[in-house]
Amino acid sequence: MSDERRGASSSLPPLRDDGLPTLPTGEPVLHRWFVIAMLLLVPIAIGVTIWAASTTFGREELSAAERRPPGGAEVTVERGDAQLSPTDEVEQGPACFQGGQIIGDAGSRAAARVAMQGACALLAGGGYEPALDGLRAWARSDGRVRIAVFELSGVESSARLEGDRLVIELNAIFQFEDATAAAPALIHQLVLLGTPGFPGEPIPAARELEAARLQQQACGELPEELRPRGCDDVDELLAAPDPLAELVEAGWPR
Repeated sequence: MSDERRGASSSLPPLRDDGLPTLPTGEPVLHRWFVIAMLLLVPIAIGVTIWAASTTFGREELSAAERRPPGGAEVTVERGDAQLSPTDEVEQGPACFQGGQIIGDAGSRAAARVAMQGACALLAGGGYEPALDGLRAWARSDGRVRIAVFELSGVESSARLEGDRLVIELNAIFQFEDATAAAPALIHQLVLLGTPGFPGEPIPAARELEAARLQQQACGELPEELRPRGCDDVDELLAAPDPLAELVEAGWPR
């Protein structure tokens, strides 16, 4: 080797001896900080994957009765916390709900109006007398209907006493489809609001069962393509060998 070439070779940096791939110049193909970071991330990614799988597949599925959690002396069905519309704009209820108001932003009021009109059409057809009792109680309290995002996403509807006013709430999911689908859920709530002693006393399981049967009747009057998840739930509940026992087990008082 000539002196010139020997001088050029001696100017190269020393080769790395840590097992990582290197360029002809001796520099690593991958920076060491990157390799170390990747080595640390692998066990973390494996741990997160195992945790996600265990929480997804290990979660016990709720029964149809458990997806109708009981409320209390002033709440019909528990829905957890709720995200309400920031506006308090109101308009008069439609048709048979003229005795009360709809509250919320324009979009949610429009959806609630469609749902209430659907419920009124069902009531006009007859066969829902217990729901009519609830409608009268709601109107006497200068009641309201609103749409909200429920913490318990499987709950379609709820109602509660706020001050002296009965407020029916519909899950915001109905705002993103034909809100006529919410009519059976409104029938469900009206039957519960017509419970003697409510508000003031918890609604008994027998009344919730009656509400479920009328909700199922209302579901049967909906076009098939409009049936919400709640209609499948009520079918499942009422198909149980002893639906009243299922409701009691889910927490509804005897």
